[in-house]
Amino acid sequence: MWKKLKKSDIITGLICILIVSIVGNIYSIYKIENYKYRIGQESYIKIQDIKQRNESNMEILNKSIDSKNIRNEEILKLYKNYDVMSSDIIELWQQYSEYKDNSITLLSKKIDTNKIIQNDINGKIKEYMYSTLTKEMKNEKSKLILKDDNLMCFEAMDEMSKKIYDYFNEFDAEKLKGCSDKDKEKKIIKNNYWIDMLNGIYCISDDYADIQWNIESAEN
Repeated sequence: MWKKLKKSDIITGLICILIVSIVGNIYSIYKIENYKYRIGQESYIKIQDIKQRNESNMEILNKSIDSKNIRNEEILKLYKNYDVMSSDIIELWQQYSEYKDNSITLLSKKIDTNKIIQNDINGKIKEYMYSTLTKEMKNEKSKLILKDDNLMCFEAMDEMSKKIYDYFNEFDAEKLKGCSDKDKEKKIIKNNYWIDMLNGIYCISDDYADIQWNIESAEN
């Protein structure tokens, strides 16, 4: 009788351990998925912010290149936009790093890059806009005439913004066609499309990593 009770106690104990283990695993998975959803939500907001600011930049750049000049007020707008976009991109990389650390390796999305820090194009352009604006105000000029190096820089900025704009449109047409704004948000979060978009932005901006943004000449 004692042996039977002992054996049944062992079986009961093993079942309890198994149940606790299963419940613990389910809870851990729930926490990870909930965490990933929150990261996805925050990343979606930043991606949308980048998209809107890029469109604003594109409009300013296109108009300025056509007229071969840009007012100080417009330079300030570009500075503010690139400043926020730079911060958004850095935070997205941080969230991607957290996503990787909290995902199953075989199932997680990966971005293959070794030059993330050097690729802060928006930060470099922000510095260029700041030094350009400082120079124009120091010289008491109300607008910058676009020629030579400055024109080349603005044309590169315009080209990059158009490529990013086209990328977002192509992505929407391929992955999010027919979706309402709310459905787009859900789909982007569920499928971690924000990672694909971050990678797309990275690949485009990486083509402009070696451009000299005329920061030194703007400060002199």
